[in-house]
Amino acid sequence: MSRWLGVSALAASASTLFAMALVAAGRGSPYQPVLTPNGQAKGWLRNLARSIGLEDIRGNLSLAIGVLAAAAAVAGFLWLLRAAWRRQVGVAAVAAVVMGAHAVVLFVPLLFSRDVYSYAYYGRIAGIYGGNPYVETPLDHSGDLLWNYVGPKWIDTPAVYGPAWTALSAGLSRILPKPVDHVVAYRYLAIAASLATCVALVWVVRRLCPGRGAFALAAFGANPIVLFHSVASGHNDLLISLAVVCALALVVARHHLGAVVVLTLGTLIKATAALPLLLLLVWIVGRHPPGERRRALAVHGGVSVAIGLAFAGPYLQLQDPTLGMLGLAGHEGWLAPSAVIGRIVDVLTFGTLGWTVRLLFGVILVRALVMLGREVWRRADAGVVTDVAQGAGWGWSLVLLALLAPVLLPWYVVWTLPLVWLLPPPARLSLMATSVLLAVTLWSAEPLRFPGAFELNLFVGRWVVTPVLLLLVVRALRDLRARLDLGLPLDDDLPVAAAPVPAGEQQRVAEPAGER
Repeated sequence: MSRWLGVSALAASASTLFAMALVAAGRGSPYQPVLTPNGQAKGWLRNLARSIGLEDIRGNLSLAIGVLAAAAAVAGFLWLLRAAWRRQVGVAAVAAVVMGAHAVVLFVPLLFSRDVYSYAYYGRIAGIYGGNPYVETPLDHSGDLLWNYVGPKWIDTPAVYGPAWTALSAGLSRILPKPVDHVVAYRYLAIAASLATCVALVWVVRRLCPGRGAFALAAFGANPIVLFHSVASGHNDLLISLAVVCALALVVARHHLGAVVVLTLGTLIKATAALPLLLLLVWIVGRHPPGERRRALAVHGGVSVAIGLAFAGPYLQLQDPTLGMLGLAGHEGWLAPSAVIGRIVDVLTFGTLGWTVRLLFGVILVRALVMLGREVWRRADAGVVTDVAQGAGWGWSLVLLALLAPVLLPWYVVWTLPLVWLLPPPARLSLMATSVLLAVTLWSAEPLRFPGAFELNLFVGRWVVTPVLLLLVVRALRDLRARLDLGLPLDDDLPVAAAPVPAGEQQRVAEPAGER
């Protein structure tokens, strides 16, 4: 029976992911944003979609089929996730589904987002026009060949990505002549980052908790959010996932300086990775004897700062010394709990006090992160932070950032998915529920194509999805506070596999109650 259930789950996940890819491949799919002439749907998958009549369906019926396909893919994913949690499927079988799904995604066009055009535009500002994308905007170069493709919201917005990503985009702009070439390059980079994350994830889980290998791989690699909203859209958030899991792998291998370097590079792609980096530095310094802590901070923190300055140097200026971070803090999304509650307060106070909600959420986030950092320091000082607890601490910080920040997008979930197997039930449920809800909430890549349906989409997102997310984050915050107050593990109390300690490594191994 268990074998049959496992095979059924694998088949359900594979078939529903393929069905969603089929809907995505047909020309005119609601999943598709504005595409370049050479970036239109084509190939065998598009031909199959056309042959079964998907391209003949128009209007709201097409949108309804897209929503149903996404819901079916989520249902298949949850079935596989349940089977993996119960160990009814193995890592090899899940890996086959993951590899097959990534291969199929190669044959769909750009999906759900125009962000790759912004990546390329900022790269062209730096690499072709010799400007500074943290000061200049696409509007300053409106004659560029990408002008008709970049999202309207971003035409007058400076870059909000890290200087390492800007440097990479600038380099690509010098060798990629056409808009479609940029789309292909960023999508290939995304799929490579996703598959590399899967490989690193399997390596880490096998050494820390082999029994959760299939679950960890399925939660990331077979997730519709990863495949369709991140890989197919070429998002750089997958590089953050890769940085996080590779840094954890280096921590497991006792290469702590290497882990700092990897997370620093991740931070220079997107500031999100700064939270795991800060917790890692707190742990590294705290685990040293008091007399050696300044040296440890100077070495590890100094390397991080040096790398940061090397990448940021060409773009530093006084107009925006934060390199887009101040501007990013001013953005707001329609699904973020703080944004929805802020709108309600604005209505009730005639547009005067909505800003206080955003401030309150920011204070809660900062306070939670400070408490988390203080606890990591305390346990590191006592010598009781395991690799599992270290990874769980990173996961907690990223879950809280995603749910308490003023912007929440589907691809933001991928930052934390490689760590979901480490998290205790409330945080794990919050992350997976957010993943599932966002996978079926973004109905169309271009709202103006379905204006009536988009209004319904907004209503469902704000008044159905967001309240659920708010309840989840409250539950997660309460659980974190209880764990910190009672000295309970930050992770899921996993049966950790013993890891060899390299020769010469001095490691304190005292383990009081509540920490393995």
